[in-house]
Amino acid sequence: MATPQVPVQIVPPEGRLEAALRFSAGPARGSSLTSALNFLCGQIAEMAEAPIASVYVLEEKDELVLRGNHGFPEVALGEVRLRVGQGITGTAVETLRPVTVADAGLVAQFAYFPQLAEERYPAFLAVPLLDGGRPRGALVLQREQGPFSQADLLLAVAVTPAVTAVLAAHHPKSASLLLRGAGNKRGRALGQVVVLSRALPRRAPGPGRPEQRRDLEAAFHAEREELRALVDRARAALAGAPRALDEVATVIEDARTEERAVELVDKGLSAPLALERVAAEAAKALAQAGAGSVRAVDVEAFLGAVAHRLAGLDPGRVRRGEVLVGVHLPGPAALRAWASGATGAISAGEAAESTGAALLTALGMPVLSNLRAIFEWVGNGTRVAVDSDAGEVHVNPSAARAAEWRK
Repeated sequence: MATPQVPVQIVPPEGRLEAALRFSAGPARGSSLTSALNFLCGQIAEMAEAPIASVYVLEEKDELVLRGNHGFPEVALGEVRLRVGQGITGTAVETLRPVTVADAGLVAQFAYFPQLAEERYPAFLAVPLLDGGRPRGALVLQREQGPFSQADLLLAVAVTPAVTAVLAAHHPKSASLLLRGAGNKRGRALGQVVVLSRALPRRAPGPGRPEQRRDLEAAFHAEREELRALVDRARAALAGAPRALDEVATVIEDARTEERAVELVDKGLSAPLALERVAAEAAKALAQAGAGSVRAVDVEAFLGAVAHRLAGLDPGRVRRGEVLVGVHLPGPAALRAWASGATGAISAGEAAESTGAALLTALGMPVLSNLRAIFEWVGNGTRVAVDSDAGEVHVNPSAARAAEWRK
């Protein structure tokens, strides 16, 4: 008797299945770390039905850097940075355990990045990336609503070995590299990179609304007084105050920013959440690139420093001999860098997109702008040689070049 023939059914790849097949095939050979991680994040986002998928890579000693993403602006890659133990992502890496939160707005240790507008996706799932029991970073999924299910957690854990394998295949680059941008013709500088953080730290809410308002007003006052002193110092150092300095002073003295934050506190928001809301409004204006976008950069930096003070943290200072690096160069951060003895500054964006480049140029500091790929090659502590006359940045310069530039 003949064996009955059973027809073979070929399943057409659609939606999540198609994403799973692409994920199993992996990124194209020879892809850069960023391209490979972005590819994986895109497939993971579709498989998990999550609008946001991110990979944070553990670099240096305890720094988590956003190196791959689906759903956020590409400019955030390399710029968004956390410490191990900081925020939901940092907690997952520190504990080596998945962390899930249905609403990050209610979590005291959440670190808010206004350029990501994460308030749109408050549901978080962070899973550590492990290699032989050691942390290599974290995979993060975000949605508009939570909670994440057990099936979501199992999927996220199941895909982490493939992500970790990509990290293992891309060793950190330490060779010398030459990048070109637009220089301000203010000479050369050597130093270690310090990346400008745009994070707004959060602390646990105080016991009552009166204390919230008092603490918020005190943080605004302290930040305003320090920046006023730096503006006065810069005016004294310059024969004629540049327009950029006047624009920074306008942001400092504009009472509407504080009034808006206090108004939100009076309506029941905690002080940190009020600052996040106002910073999100500034970031939205910046994203729309309207006439006020340059001012929005300074407002966001001002609010970030206020948030640091409110949380009892240093508002982010550059040490003598360091080179400030950011997507933009806000005026408040530029003033602090100059006053602290920074040797130079680099921005991924164009000089006209923020007040800091013009301000530092007037103060005689070497600045390079329009280096879009800068975060792919440098991080905190990377040694760079800045030549603002030639419009060049030497990443990890040789000892001979460094010695020549010191002469």
